[in-house]
Amino acid sequence: MGIKPRFRNKELKFLSVPILIQTPHKRLKTEFIIDTGSPYTILNYTDSIRLGIPHHTKSELVRIGGREYQSYISKCEIILKSINNDRITETIYIRVLKPSSTKINELENLDRLPNILGLDFLLSYKFICDISNNEIYLEKAENQ
Repeated sequence: MGIKPRFRNKELKFLSVPILIQTPHKRLKTEFIIDTGSPYTILNYTDSIRLGIPHHTKSELVRIGGREYQSYISKCEIILKSINNDRITETIYIRVLKPSSTKINELENLDRLPNILGLDFLLSYKFICDISNNEIYLEKAENQ
């Protein structure tokens, strides 16, 4: 079953995937940018608040956008649509970056960060990419 990413910004060629994130009490439809340089899947701070994700389980420090943030790990269910419009459900761990203070500029910096689909998720998939022919797919790896 393949998943077809789409260009979020055709000039900068960001590839994104529409995803429905589900926690025990809430769900949110959002987009994640595919980032093969990020070791982690990161949900932005505002979306984590909307979903009621607790920020209790500390994880590693994450450096992004020239700043370092404390990350918090949480398990979520994500739902993607396949090329054939089938639902693909995955349970994954996501990181939420939390500001070190409640200063408005720190919150604004985190709000500007996109949701990132990192290597921790992508390693379960084949990433087939021929941008010149608009052939871009995520396909579940056979050994998974």
